[in-house]
Amino acid sequence: MILTDKQICEAYKAGDILIDPFDEKQVQPATYDFRVGEKGATTSTKKLINIRETGFLLLNPGDFAIITVLEKLKLNRQHTGRFGLRSKYTRKGLIATTGPQIDPGYDGRLILGLTNLTPKSIPLPYKDDLVSVEFHKLEEKSSKPYSGAYQNKYDLGPEDIEIIVESETMALSEVLTTLSSVSKNVAQLTSEMKYLKYSIPIIVGLGMTIIGIIVALN
Repeated sequence: MILTDKQICEAYKAGDILIDPFDEKQVQPATYDFRVGEKGATTSTKKLINIRETGFLLLNPGDFAIITVLEKLKLNRQHTGRFGLRSKYTRKGLIATTGPQIDPGYDGRLILGLTNLTPKSIPLPYKDDLVSVEFHKLEEKSSKPYSGAYQNKYDLGPEDIEIIVESETMALSEVLTTLSSVSKNVAQLTSEMKYLKYSIPIIVGLGMTIIGIIVALN
């Protein structure tokens, strides 16, 4: 059963679904909107960024980023969740590379992987609505609640940004930058070749004229 807005609020008040901080303004008809959190990192910056201080996380063209949501989330053993990126960001060209399932018994803060597939930079403002979570109530409690690597994880750690910071391969954003630079160099070289194409005959003609004049004077 998918929970409606009223049922989400009731589940929160009953302690079945804990969201911290909880704001009824974030409750949608059948989802809850989680917001951009305080920490993130991108392949172009290759470092941990405090989004609360900078005001936003910027994803350059081709960037891959990891980012935390603002809210902590805890589910009891009879509730699960499914989440997806807000449509306003998918329309801009962002895709989420994180699995959609939130298992019963989960306790932590969602950590998302995002990729910018567009030729334009996309900012993620602090506390902006980022993902919508749809909550489901199971027919009975799960006998095996979530106990994976992200249980009780509330912040980015060294293992989360290691791939970004210590990557030995060229990130997509760097590939696009390199290709752009190569394209500009090729365009400049083509322009210079065109200049030489028209300049050489003129130079040769001028040289022959000078030689003719010298011969005539002698």
